[in-house]
Amino acid sequence: MRDQPELVPGAVEELLRYVSPVQFSPRRVAMEDVAIGDVVIRKGEGVFALNPAANRDPAVFPDPDRFDVHRDASHHVAFGFGIHQCLGQILARMELQVVFPLLLQRLPNLRVAANEGEIRFKDDMQIYGVHNLPVAW
Repeated sequence: MRDQPELVPGAVEELLRYVSPVQFSPRRVAMEDVAIGDVVIRKGEGVFALNPAANRDPAVFPDPDRFDVHRDASHHVAFGFGIHQCLGQILARMELQVVFPLLLQRLPNLRVAANEGEIRFKDDMQIYGVHNLPVAW
């Protein structure tokens, strides 16, 4: 991205797809029996939609466990879907598209200053991310 800033918009979408900050949509209750594939969800049963699973669907994203800034990831569901999309998603995208080129321009040697095993991930919350990320430049 430092050498090819035109990749930033696609890289932001791929980053959102790959790390999916919202882990699951609010729970839902079936108002009537509904079939999804081979599974029938009965009226009154609860359902959790797992956004990261949808964003790693190999039928939608070939080789989904590979981070690829050249991939068209614009149809990810990191911010939800339909009427249940995050209202702040436009601002979040804009912030990411502005901050990455500026960071890479101002701090060209920016790098993670910790081993992967030392980074504590927020896997105990609805919003996924890291508790902190040590960096050096």
